[in-house]
Amino acid sequence: MSEASKNLLAAGDDELIAAGDDELIFAEEDEAEQKPLEDSWKILIVDDEIEIHNITKLALNDFKFEGKSITFISAYSGKEAKEIIQNNYDIALILLDVVMETEEAGLEVVKYIRDILNNQIVRIILRTGQPGQVPEDVVIVSYDINDYKTKTELTNKKLFTTVVTALRAFRSLNQIESSKSELEKIAAASARFVPREFLKFLKRESIVDARLGDSVQAEMTIMFADIRSFTSLSESMSPRENFEFINSYLSRVGPVIREYNGFIDKYIGDGIMALFPNRAEDAVQAAIEMQQQVKIYNKHRQNSGYQPISIGIGLHTGTLMLGTIGEAERMESTVISDAVNLASRVEGLTKLYGVAIVASVQTLCRIDDPQHYKCRFLDRVQVKGKQTPVAVFEIYDGDSPTMIELKAQTQTYFEQGIFFHYQQQFAQARQMFLRVLQVNKYDKAAAFYAERCEMLMKNAVIMTLEGIEI
Repeated sequence: MSEASKNLLAAGDDELIAAGDDELIFAEEDEAEQKPLEDSWKILIVDDEIEIHNITKLALNDFKFEGKSITFISAYSGKEAKEIIQNNYDIALILLDVVMETEEAGLEVVKYIRDILNNQIVRIILRTGQPGQVPEDVVIVSYDINDYKTKTELTNKKLFTTVVTALRAFRSLNQIESSKSELEKIAAASARFVPREFLKFLKRESIVDARLGDSVQAEMTIMFADIRSFTSLSESMSPRENFEFINSYLSRVGPVIREYNGFIDKYIGDGIMALFPNRAEDAVQAAIEMQQQVKIYNKHRQNSGYQPISIGIGLHTGTLMLGTIGEAERMESTVISDAVNLASRVEGLTKLYGVAIVASVQTLCRIDDPQHYKCRFLDRVQVKGKQTPVAVFEIYDGDSPTMIELKAQTQTYFEQGIFFHYQQQFAQARQMFLRVLQVNKYDKAAAFYAERCEMLMKNAVIMTLEGIEI
């Protein structure tokens, strides 16, 4: 038997003592053995001397801390220790020899645990029988260990005290880690209600840091998207079916918004309000892709016996204020700006003209190459309370290939019709729109203008250049 083993067996005044507030008591051996693994502390003994394993287990045989006994795991080399640690993430304490198959085998295990496995919680106590070979001051500074003991000094009492101290630390670190994990879950959950991008603009790390009245001004492109004829559609469904339908639809278009660097500010019934802080082109591309996703969704709906849906999307770019409103006990994130109101009204124009995507001139002007997209001038609209009318354009890249081709073929007629319309030459304008309809009878914008011209002629109305009011 080695000298270190004899010291571990030393008795005298080294009998085990209780640990006061930590409820350290002794368990019968049979009771400890019957405890399931999750009800015990895992201690890994790493030493190439089998006597050290046996003596350590004997010294801690009746050990019990906070109602939990010890489950011992043995490794007889650094290599074996690494394999065990990798597969037992819940080891609380490692009693680690330094010199085993190599002179620094134990130190290599420490590096593996801390640097490779990134396990910062397990407590590591180095035990060496050759203290001169591996100086304590060098090891304690250079390696992330929790204690350094010579085998000759670890008597029963000191071993007992060392283990209790280590388990206390392990327990505390686990509690901290659990709290941290819980906070991360809360932060992740809150991001589903308040977008991370919103907090980023407010320069807040998490929802916990948000304060009432936080606000920031920025230019963004605002998107409003709405399901056409949703009211009549929802009347044919039960409340549960309505929820399932809306969530099914949103699960397809929501990811598209994020893919193009936007974030959803709020849901308004079946509608979406989203913000694109980087580029107006992000919003345009997202709107086109959302229309494509609706086509895919409609195939699924038809296969399931449901009627297809269509959506209208309005885009406008302007300055807005992001911030928090409410009162001390209840607040929410919001966006306030005339630009938001205008974006909402632009989306409403999709219903009036029977088109899928309408963008304001402010959005198109912020695109590097607007001609890259298939668009046509729709109208100049007068916003209530504003002096200057706003030009709006249809973007039809999201239409079916057939519709895109027909609109491209008739674009000259359509634009001539718009020109005559603003020249008050309603008969000529109507003829141009009727030519469009001869080629493309499904062009709802052309049909709208043809009817409008006929109405203006019948009533001899003198139209102002400001266009319709929204």
